[in-house]
Amino acid sequence: MRYMRVLQINKFFYRRGGAETHFLDLCGLLKSRGHEVIHFSTADSRNEPSPYSAYFVPSIDLRAKHGLLGGLKVAEHILYSCEAARQLEQLIKDTRPDIAHLHNIYHHLSPSILLVLKKYEIPVIMTLHDYKLICPNYKLYTQGEICERCKKHKYYQAILHRCIFDKIMPSALAALEMSIHKFWGVYEKNIDLFISPSIFLKNKLLEWGIEKKIEVIPNFISSFESLRATCLPDRQERSNLFGDYLLYFGRLSEEKGLLTLIWAMKNLPDVQLRIVGDGPLKEKLQNLADKPENVQLVGYKSGDELAQEIVGARAVVIPSEWYENYPVSILEAMNYGKPIIAANIGGLLEIVRDGVSGLLFQPGNANYLVEKIKLLCNSVGLARTLGQAGQKQVSEENNQEAYYKRILAVYQGLI
Repeated sequence: MRYMRVLQINKFFYRRGGAETHFLDLCGLLKSRGHEVIHFSTADSRNEPSPYSAYFVPSIDLRAKHGLLGGLKVAEHILYSCEAARQLEQLIKDTRPDIAHLHNIYHHLSPSILLVLKKYEIPVIMTLHDYKLICPNYKLYTQGEICERCKKHKYYQAILHRCIFDKIMPSALAALEMSIHKFWGVYEKNIDLFISPSIFLKNKLLEWGIEKKIEVIPNFISSFESLRATCLPDRQERSNLFGDYLLYFGRLSEEKGLLTLIWAMKNLPDVQLRIVGDGPLKEKLQNLADKPENVQLVGYKSGDELAQEIVGARAVVIPSEWYENYPVSILEAMNYGKPIIAANIGGLLEIVRDGVSGLLFQPGNANYLVEKIKLLCNSVGLARTLGQAGQKQVSEENNQEAYYKRILAVYQGLI
């Protein structure tokens, strides 16, 4: 087998969320199989070590106040980053990669890097972790509901509904960005293949008119496995441990359905809920006047601390009210042998099999959620059965060997 020089590109180089977890795990997987992995990203004090960090471009804080001149520079950077293009070109000259695998590049790196890759005739694939290719705010969700108003390139809708930070100017910039990039066809013309972790995302892109080839390759589990082994000595012992609390871990934001979950907990006074994470909804959740006493916000956790939270839970709840793609967090929980209670929306239906590896409920319906929670809290046997089935499912369908074979075939087919 020919070993390759694979250029992996993502705008963050630390474990910020599911996209970064996948990106960094993939870098590690490829390196462990003998390939040379070349990194390109933004500089940040939280970054993991990289021998290519000298090529990284400065990060920008999109939420910070930049003033008029600074705001214009940020807008220019988002539309076309000359610095990212210049740094990437130097990296390519110095390393000569065989193929480029992109993840999230929007705003912080910009599509300018695509033109550099095209110039040097490097095959390009891109894993899609969200809906940014068709939606200015990444989520197809705004003002508390699913939103597809921008279909057929009506990006002005993002301004009307203040889809970015609930502000006019950032929303206008996002609408302009989408309009220009769509007019140029900058992604479709310069990317050879899109990878979608879920069938749902692929179908949504096709529905919106993305005609480029899209291949579905589900996400995989790798780095957390060694972490889990430090929490409990035996995989079977882990699957037999069921605590007395429910767990949510992830981003604290409106589309995640946390307000529905908290409302449900008001009707379950004897059940404890622990919420692990950080995000824009954190302050609102902390200050809820009627937040029930059985709900505890414990802040952001990662590594061993997060692993212990998962290990001690009866079940993990994913109450999302937006089109989830294929979240790594569910795979992590299932790999512990934890049953999942999830909203039946988006790509969640491709992971959680109702009555087999978890329980599904109608998104936004707290009464249905209460019923599912009661089922698992009243039966340790059911929780164990669902958890073990989910653990088996992930080990068979989301293992790194299966992913490696599929991604390697993609690379080889383009080189």
